Amino acid sequence: MKDYVEVFKKNIEQNNDSMIEEAMKCLNEFAEYFEHEDLAGMDSCCHFPHYLLSGNEVVCWETAGALPKDFFETLKQSGFKRTVVTKREPILVSENKVHFLYSYYRENVSGEIMSRHDNVWIVTYKNGKWGIQVRSY
Repeated sequence: MKDYVEVFKKNIEQNNDSMIEEAMKCLNEFAEYFEHEDLAGMDSCCHFPHYLLSGNEVVCWETAGALPKDFFETLKQSGFKRTVVTKREPILVSENKVHFLYSYYRENVSGEIMSRHDNVWIVTYKNGKWGIQVRSY
C-alpha cells in the first residue's frame, strides 16, 4: 500500500504545474467575462452547485443564472468603474483542485479605490473542465 501512495503523490506533484496553468486559465476567462459584463460567460467558468462563503454564511447557487440580470447596473450605481486583479496565487494544489489567494480592488469612476478584497477561490476539474467551485470572502 505504501508504494501506491508514494506513486500517487509523485504523480500529483508532477502534474501541479499543468493543473495550476489550466485552473489559472479559468480565472483569466472569468475576469475577462466580468470585464465585459457577460453574466453567462462568468457562469460558464463556474461549476454548479457553486458555493460562496461570505463571512460565516454559506450561499449555494444550484444552477447558473443566480446573479440578477441588473448586477452590473447596480454595481455601477455605486460608482463602480472597474475591477483590478492584483493576485492569483496558488496556495494549495491537490488532485483536480487548486486553491488560490485571489486579491483585487474595485475603482470608482474617479479612479479612486472603493474596496479591496482578499479571497480564497477553489477551482476544480470536473466533467472534463476546470471551473470555479467555491469562493470565500
